[in-house]
Amino acid sequence: MRQELLNLQLDSLFGYTESVRGIPVLGIGWLAVPWTLLTVFWVWRAGTHRETETEKKSLWVQFVIGLIVLVGATLVTRGGAPGPIVPVFGYGFLVFLGCIAAGTLAVRHARQVKIPEQLVWDLAIWLFVAGVVGARGWYVLQYHQRLLAGRIGMLAKIKACVDISSGGLVLYGGVGLALVAIVIFARRHRHEVSPLKLADLIIPSFFLALAFGRLGCLMNGCCWGDACDLPWAIRFPHDSVPFNALSARGFLHPDASTTFGVHPSQIYSSFNGLVLCLVTSAIFRNSRRHGQTLAVGLVAYPVTRFLLEILRGDEMGQFGTGLTISQCFSLMLLTVGIAFSTWLLRQASPTPSTSTISTPDKTT
Repeated sequence: MRQELLNLQLDSLFGYTESVRGIPVLGIGWLAVPWTLLTVFWVWRAGTHRETETEKKSLWVQFVIGLIVLVGATLVTRGGAPGPIVPVFGYGFLVFLGCIAAGTLAVRHARQVKIPEQLVWDLAIWLFVAGVVGARGWYVLQYHQRLLAGRIGMLAKIKACVDISSGGLVLYGGVGLALVAIVIFARRHRHEVSPLKLADLIIPSFFLALAFGRLGCLMNGCCWGDACDLPWAIRFPHDSVPFNALSARGFLHPDASTTFGVHPSQIYSSFNGLVLCLVTSAIFRNSRRHGQTLAVGLVAYPVTRFLLEILRGDEMGQFGTGLTISQCFSLMLLTVGIAFSTWLLRQASPTPSTSTISTPDKTT
């Protein structure tokens, strides 16, 4: 695990040092490297999709503006004392990568079914905001006593509630609010695209984002697995999130150097997300009915999540049962998925295959 990937020093362009903890400290100018690569990719992509010269020029204008911002940040913060340092957390970085990858996949699928690309990116913003707010809200509700312990004053409590720099997101909370966002967005754009068609588009991208997010959990140390002695068991270092939690529960001696071996449940979950992404992507490309990809996702994910929870050790049973909150929610979601699948099968006629659709669908 590595909660902090690196630090960015705002008053340096291309400097490089190491902090006391051995974490690289890079000048902010190094951001120009990925920014340049990203711009070149988007310009190339615009060329392959026959975008106008005006749109290509706008990409280069954005590139120049980005460079000006980087240089400007260095000049503004440069002074006698060392400038401010901004940490880049592994969890947040991988969540960010997951969102970019998910959006890119959604755009690729959108072209197959003639959904406007701009509509997809608009929806991506809605889902990102709703997902983060919902996931953090659920976390605060579930762990408010631990989260607010020792916080004095309203400002300190609010800061604790909104600080997600080192994790603290519950997936099902994000899923719940994201579903609400999809419904509202679909109703606002119901004359442009079928709500079920839009939901089908999102499912594979959701699982791809999940695959990245779970690797972020591994970097952060949350969502750890139950004890095991398998060859691929992992051990977390002293003073890590799992170490402190297991020590507080009496499962681990406070003077131990690492935790005992535990299942790499974050890797299991990441692999599960990748497999579900591939499966639902294949179904999306070959489906003959709008809602089919959604139905598979609503049934498959709660089943796999319920089973994965058995191998996790971060949560205890709730409501007087041996089931975690996520397992309880999985059963609820599975019920919804089965009901939706039953309703879908009873519908009269299937829609054409996504590979043959050439005009926007107007059905609801």
